Amino acid sequence: MKKEIVALLEYWEKEKGIEKSYLIESLEDGLLTVYRKKAGLPEDIRIKIDCESGDIKFINEKGEEVPPPNFPWARIAAQTARQVLLQKIREAEKNTIYKEFKKLEGEIISGIVERFENENIVVTIGKKAEGLLPHHHRLANDHFRIGDGIKCYLLEVRPPSKGNYQLILSRTHPDFVRKLLENEIPEIKEKIVEIKALARFPGDLTKVAVYSNNEKVDPVGTCIGDKAARIKNIVKELKGEKIEVIPWDENIVNFIKNSLAPAKTKEVYINEEKKEAIVIVDDDQLFLAIGKKGQNVRLASKLTGWNIKVFKTSEYKKETAENLK
Repeated sequence: MKKEIVALLEYWEKEKGIEKSYLIESLEDGLLTVYRKKAGLPEDIRIKIDCESGDIKFINEKGEEVPPPNFPWARIAAQTARQVLLQKIREAEKNTIYKEFKKLEGEIISGIVERFENENIVVTIGKKAEGLLPHHHRLANDHFRIGDGIKCYLLEVRPPSKGNYQLILSRTHPDFVRKLLENEIPEIKEKIVEIKALARFPGDLTKVAVYSNNEKVDPVGTCIGDKAARIKNIVKELKGEKIEVIPWDENIVNFIKNSLAPAKTKEVYINEEKKEAIVIVDDDQLFLAIGKKGQNVRLASKLTGWNIKVFKTSEYKKETAENLK
């Protein structure tokens, strides 16, 4: 029993990084509670465990060792030791995970697909932690098997008391794309190129507005890379999600025009009070401006923060004429 306790303490200290002194203190408290309840141990007696030998000693208020109570203490001690240690180890592991990963919240982390729980994915991260990738944080084209490597955005690190899983992961969050861009493009990490705005429909399309204070640096070209290599790497990680990089402009009219690319716009009329913009395009540009299922204009609105309405030239002229009647 003594050797078993020492072996357990040393194993968990080595493998889990949990201090032996913390475990011993917890074990002493656990044993004391059991002996007072089961054997009527007096309140003035405390229990001391030798961290090297595993000896369990009963000490009175004078600091003197006294005989153990007339009780099958060896068997009870062994059972209690296992229960207390396992409980405290779980608590300590959760605290360790919280401290270690809290500083990584909002970053991309890599892991291995461990198992599936319903439509959620449990991801092993390093040796100590498991994260949960909920179904609604997966991309529509995500198809993983057990053992596959996976990259995720660390959305939330929950305190030890909240839920079974402390690490909540996402592949649909807009900042997942932002961080992928930062990791893939050194100029962004070095602040030579700045991401001014980003809007995303996960799995379908992301628009990114970029800017550089350095006139010699083309922010769009820098992000796309030679033969679009940089963007292709990100699109591959996002399972085919399209990435459109556009130049940011402090002039809102120009920015709105840029945001509707690849459509070419003719005129933009803005209402600053309502933050609304009416955009006029040639008839053959209407579909490009609005996009499939309205995605292009909706993303442009999210990107700019303006409510954008698109009209083709013939339609706008007709509506204007009717309003003048």
